Amino acid sequence: MTDFPSPTDRGDNCPGTVRVHPAADGGLARLRFPGGRLRPTDWAALAQIATDHGGDLHLTSRGNIQVRGVRDEALLRDRVEAAGLLPSVAHDRVRNILASPMAGRLAGHHDLGQLPEFLDAALMARDDVAALSGRFLFGFDDGSGDVLAHSPDLAAVAGVDASADGSGAGVVRLHVRGRDTGLRTTMADVATVLVDVAASFVSSTERQWRVPASGQLHDLVVVALRDHPLTTGSTAATGTSESPGTHAMTVGGEPSTAAEVPPVGWVDTDDGLVSLLAVVPFGVVPARLAEFLGAIERPSTISAERVIGLHELTEGMAEQVVRVLAPMGMIFDAASPWVEVTACTGLPGCSRSLTDVRADATAAVREGTLPVVGRQHWVGCDRACGDTGAGQRVTATPQGYVVGRP
Repeated sequence: MTDFPSPTDRGDNCPGTVRVHPAADGGLARLRFPGGRLRPTDWAALAQIATDHGGDLHLTSRGNIQVRGVRDEALLRDRVEAAGLLPSVAHDRVRNILASPMAGRLAGHHDLGQLPEFLDAALMARDDVAALSGRFLFGFDDGSGDVLAHSPDLAAVAGVDASADGSGAGVVRLHVRGRDTGLRTTMADVATVLVDVAASFVSSTERQWRVPASGQLHDLVVVALRDHPLTTGSTAATGTSESPGTHAMTVGGEPSTAAEVPPVGWVDTDDGLVSLLAVVPFGVVPARLAEFLGAIERPSTISAERVIGLHELTEGMAEQVVRVLAPMGMIFDAASPWVEVTACTGLPGCSRSLTDVRADATAAVREGTLPVVGRQHWVGCDRACGDTGAGQRVTATPQGYVVGRP
């Protein structure tokens, strides 16, 4: 294995299943699901894992799943390996890949095919990217801007052009930290390009967990993209001054034509089937609910907003799913405050927290006393774990909660 200094040597404490992070309520493990894509068998395995360790699964803003309260790390690893959810020990923590959950299902949401799976395989095939930080984020956006809004370190946007060279091969536009570089590559080559550039980032002399929004290391990554033999275009073709987080309306400098998707609810897809989108309070999925999700036997997704998507359902199946899962805690109503309210773990799970954040947020939802209207993330300290930057931050202080970011 190539001996690159690891960013983890400087305090990257992101957990995996090989390295479990110690927390106040026991070990914290994280399982990666590239593109936030889960199979029914994955949910069934996760239900058993949750039963072994505390009874709940916790959705993350990277489309991954955490298990808290791990007491027996050997048992956890045995369960994860038996389910095929640990395909690489060396690359356990670097496989953070977001993908648009409605890709290929609605007008303007261009099909991403198996790009997350191809990138995942390309990452695991390379020893020189195993030292990537657990915070490094790849993204595949279907043209709607939903993934770009989270400023991935390296991302590809589908549907920008009809073909790369007149052959009909799909083209993606390449972004660095949420900003358009003006460079393109084909869907067939994008996994190779992203892994090669990630390797350049790892081998740079300036060690950082993520690509910065500007500066020398940011420019190094852009140059690595520009000089790659499988990319075309010019970094001068499109300005890079666009602020991250503005991509819901524009992609590659053009207004997005993607059909709008409700945050949760029933979505009739272009193939005549149905996708159901739902949240659970604080992204906590009990083991029993995970069992039912596996029993549906249809593909599912987890988005950066911790929305569970159930796809390729007939109308009859969708109606039955709502009838069964809504009483179990899944929320399909876009008017519910739980669509807007998220929170860090808080006490007692996190010793850094000043308070039981989730109990406080639950009381505010129940009593109708939320401090702001719209999306909000409650946190128990200034580390602001789980904050994606969307909406307002509500932070606990010794004097009470304050709204806003410093």
